[in-house]
Amino acid sequence: MPNDRLMLAAILAFIHAVMTRPLSALTSSLMTRPDMGAKLITVLLAMVGFAIFAFLFTTFKRLLNERYEYHGADLSILALIGLNAAGAALTLLPVVGIGPNTLSLAFNAASILFGLLLVGLAVQLLRLPSGLIALLRPYAFIIAVSGVGIASIKLANIGMIFGIVADILLGIIFIKESGTPLDNRI
Repeated sequence: MPNDRLMLAAILAFIHAVMTRPLSALTSSLMTRPDMGAKLITVLLAMVGFAIFAFLFTTFKRLLNERYEYHGADLSILALIGLNAAGAALTLLPVVGIGPNTLSLAFNAASILFGLLLVGLAVQLLRLPSGLIALLRPYAFIIAVSGVGIASIKLANIGMIFGIVADILLGIIFIKESGTPLDNRI
């Protein structure tokens, strides 16, 4: 995997961490507005968020696959990307006239599933040998806590805070890995 991709992923991980909470608040406020312009901005923000998320997690998957020949987390990562795409697509519902109650129910269901998938990914990452990737174990524990918070709905804001910390750790992992030769596995 090219080191340029890892550095770009690191930068995007930090951007994602910084922008997560403000974009979430902006998206929530725009979705409740009746005008079409606000709804289209919401869709655009969701698609940008999905694009960054997909790049980060496909890069992480490639790192695990290509450098460490670990495929145990592939299904969890692909499911998270797919669910994130579905979540971004949910922002289209107000554009086509779906009411707020249905939208809220759909977002809650997606949040529960997303949180559970994060916990599943954490379990898969903890199966990697210790010390293989610096900071991987703390990253796994933090995404597990984030997943529990998000899945509980009531603690979603706490889960989001832990998700921000996880994004920062993922960025640091990418930076560290960009300086690691391919044959240096431990």
